[in-house]
Amino acid sequence: MAALGGSSVVLQVQATFSKGLPHRCRDLDDIIRTTSIKELRHALPYIIENMFGFGNESGWGIDKIDKHNHPQEFECLRRFLAPDSRLLNLIYRLQGEIYLSYEFPFKYLPAPTRQMIEEGLMPVFLVNKIQSQGLTGQTFLSLSAFEYFLFHLAYCLVNPAHSSPTWANLYDYLYPNIIDSYIGYYLPLDNKTIPPMPNVPSPVRSPVSHYTVPSSYNSHSVSPSTTPPRHRTRPSLFKSGFIAVQKPHVQGSPVLDHSEAETWRSETLLQVLAEFWLNQNPVDTEKTSFPHASFPMRYCRHSPAYQPDPFAYLFDSYMPSLNQVKMVRLLIKYLHFFTNSAPNVITSPYQTAIHPPMEEFKRTAVPQILQKKMYNFLGHAFERWPLDSSFRMVLETWLSYIQPWRYTEPNQYYQSKDPHRPDPTDLRDKRVDDRWCQFIEDNLLFYTVMFKHFLPRVFRLDLSSPQCAYMLYRVTKVLCLPNLAEMIFRGESWSYRATRMPMSDLGASYLSSDHLPPHLLPSLPPHLADLEAPGFQYVPLFGERMHSQIGELIHQLILAREATATQQATPKPRRRGFGAWLASIFFDSNRYSEINDTKKLLLHLNQSLKNLSEIFKITLPDDLQDMTLPADVSLQNSLLTEPTTPDCIETNHGPVLTEHGKYQVVNGLRKFDITYQGDPDLQPIRSFENATLVRILHQFCSFINCQFCGQINSLYCRQDLVGRMAQVYLAPPLRPHHMLKSPTSKTTAEALRQPRLSLRFLASYQTLIYLGILYIFLRLWLGAGPVEFLLINICVCLLYAFLKAVMRPRSVVPL
Repeated sequence: MAALGGSSVVLQVQATFSKGLPHRCRDLDDIIRTTSIKELRHALPYIIENMFGFGNESGWGIDKIDKHNHPQEFECLRRFLAPDSRLLNLIYRLQGEIYLSYEFPFKYLPAPTRQMIEEGLMPVFLVNKIQSQGLTGQTFLSLSAFEYFLFHLAYCLVNPAHSSPTWANLYDYLYPNIIDSYIGYYLPLDNKTIPPMPNVPSPVRSPVSHYTVPSSYNSHSVSPSTTPPRHRTRPSLFKSGFIAVQKPHVQGSPVLDHSEAETWRSETLLQVLAEFWLNQNPVDTEKTSFPHASFPMRYCRHSPAYQPDPFAYLFDSYMPSLNQVKMVRLLIKYLHFFTNSAPNVITSPYQTAIHPPMEEFKRTAVPQILQKKMYNFLGHAFERWPLDSSFRMVLETWLSYIQPWRYTEPNQYYQSKDPHRPDPTDLRDKRVDDRWCQFIEDNLLFYTVMFKHFLPRVFRLDLSSPQCAYMLYRVTKVLCLPNLAEMIFRGESWSYRATRMPMSDLGASYLSSDHLPPHLLPSLPPHLADLEAPGFQYVPLFGERMHSQIGELIHQLILAREATATQQATPKPRRRGFGAWLASIFFDSNRYSEINDTKKLLLHLNQSLKNLSEIFKITLPDDLQDMTLPADVSLQNSLLTEPTTPDCIETNHGPVLTEHGKYQVVNGLRKFDITYQGDPDLQPIRSFENATLVRILHQFCSFINCQFCGQINSLYCRQDLVGRMAQVYLAPPLRPHHMLKSPTSKTTAEALRQPRLSLRFLASYQTLIYLGILYIFLRLWLGAGPVEFLLINICVCLLYAFLKAVMRPRSVVPL
């Protein structure tokens, strides 16, 4: 940090920190507006560190403020930190001072970056930024004003001293809105340039200065005259223009040229976010820190037992929070929109195409800055994330990265900010266009190796859980997109060319060179080898080894499916009496939700089986061909089926078992519910019913239903209020679309679907007791006699039918 004096401006800034957030923002805005740059340069570090929090300080709680509970603080801070606010204008003006720098402690950098620097390997992004004080030997980063601000902004999300609530909706909280405004400003989707900085004719990076390396670096000393290590490039991916942007600046030339001036803020923002959000745990180091099968919950930031340690240096002490994963997914989705907004320019072989700097940056930002760190981030999360449903967000982040074709229209990004609007990209099931083949080849390991990392987790999951089954279904649904598996297979063709094995000899089963000697196995192409550690041996996705693992997974899916179907077919004991009546009032919705979840679980297991068989060209057993649902069956239509009953064919005499249905019944996989399917008024008289009253009521109702059959049908089919009230008491025993679960003649089924009057419930001793208690109560309270009691009951019945008709009107199918 630059030397700070006890100026009056610093004292004024510190005095504002004791006020409320709205007054604090307003006062700071006035100070910035009325004070000279010379005085404000010393006050900027106080504002930024106090605002974002540093070390053990919580700051202003930017990651906790939401617009529903703190609307005033939300709006004032959003305006105060906007990309075109006075604070950012101050930072832009301070950026123009060449020799002005601010100190960022070295210990707050991600652990892999610190270790890399200690080993003498300087990251290109941090070249000319590392300094060390001569007397104390303390190491720090010398940053420009804009870099200093972004470092604090990105570190706020990963600061272990902050305990942010889990963001249910990102755009309800302040921090995601600030990040969204910055990436929208510095990474425009409308093919426009970034607005120029005010009053800064020649923007500069952090200055180049002489520095000494502390004694701990003696074995790998770095001096200003030493040529920095060359950054590994991938010729097939990177353009020379962007590599020029990435070149280290020599001493005495801190001012950017014209091409750099257009993209340096965009590049810096993306570099800083990727450094702090994605570069916390390298995969190759993680694999040797503790056993592969361990998932230590104590390292998970969203675990209640997590103990933050802001000075932790161990690689295995950091696990990203759910909020961080959500922000990474937000960044990935936006970068896809940003990259896809670059115009497709067809160049001529007779001339050299010169692209604007922003267009060149769009084409190379992801592979140059984000790809490797994103690969390590996902690899660590796939191996170390706890075995719970929270992994769903990591999975969606991975699926978002490997599906850039979902993010082609910028309007979709703005529409996705509405939480009540469904994501239209999730509804797409179209063929993957051939123009994405190059992206798949350049990111092949994201499709193949990440899927191999996902398989061990699946084998440890309970696939009878709806959340776990849905995660597997999401992965198989994406990989089963038309043409995607073929494009991945073509991307792996380098392995077959390297072994001189003709692809035509591989056959439809995707057999590969799994059993070749190690010295004949091909190595990764240069643009993919940079993602993995040295010595990594690639195993093709469509090979015999993976074929056997997918077979085991299909077997596990079959067991989970049969166990779920058997559990659903097992009838639960039914309660009777007053307790059953209370349960029907309070727990019917929960019961319906459980049944609905079970049907969705079976659907996801069925679709996962079908998708895996299509992706890997595996033929399912004959007895499973009818169990998997067609790919075009929607969830709504599948819920109308009855998966708990055996397979059968509807005939005039009721359902008849098929051969597969007989197999299910014999092996106990499915069975019919043993319930009474005939006329409910003709059931045997129960012990809790009065036999004489049952017979009297049956004869009365039979006379009414026979004499007034036409009038009852007409009344039941009316669509007005009177018809809906009649439907409450004249409903047929069997609904029009209700499927019979036992053999019944067609004539009987049609008779059961006719509306009728049924009063048998009045013969129950329980109902008689309730009516007796009600009569005594009305007698003592109002002095009502039998006639008044009868009229009151009729009025209550009419009122109940009226309320039910108004609140829950039902559509009637004409008889």
